Amino acid sequence: MKTWQLNKTQISINQTDDYFSIETAYVEPATQEQINALGSVVIGEAWMTSQPYQEGPSVIKFAPPQSRDDDPESLPLWAKCYRKVIIVAEREELATLAIPLPGANPHAQGGEEAVRQAVFALSDQLQQAKHLQHLYLYARDEESVWTLFKSSF
Repeated sequence: MKTWQLNKTQISINQTDDYFSIETAYVEPATQEQINALGSVVIGEAWMTSQPYQEGPSVIKFAPPQSRDDDPESLPLWAKCYRKVIIVAEREELATLAIPLPGANPHAQGGEEAVRQAVFALSDQLQQAKHLQHLYLYARDEESVWTLFKSSF
């Protein structure tokens, strides 16, 4: 596991098969069925699904592009998803958040360029974070994500 500080947020990168306990909140991609039910307008968006005073961790859903390849038209949507996740987390004043990067979850099947877009968007959005203290990222390749984050600041 790689860990470092970016602005006010401590970031940890974990392999997708690492066990990790969620303290306050986590992010999960919407399933294809959920996206179909909501319509394609949700692609690139994120939203809170938990209710105030709900017991257990808070949940933020996001709707990633539904393409496995690195289609140039879908790449900005990957960045938008991850920016929106941080915006929602900040709006809800979450202190801890766990996020799967593209390829780390069966419902978020992006390739290397999608990971790059997500990392750069997260790095950019975290510069403005005021509430988020701990961000746990799940990735297929911990080392390449670490290198991407280092190159983004």
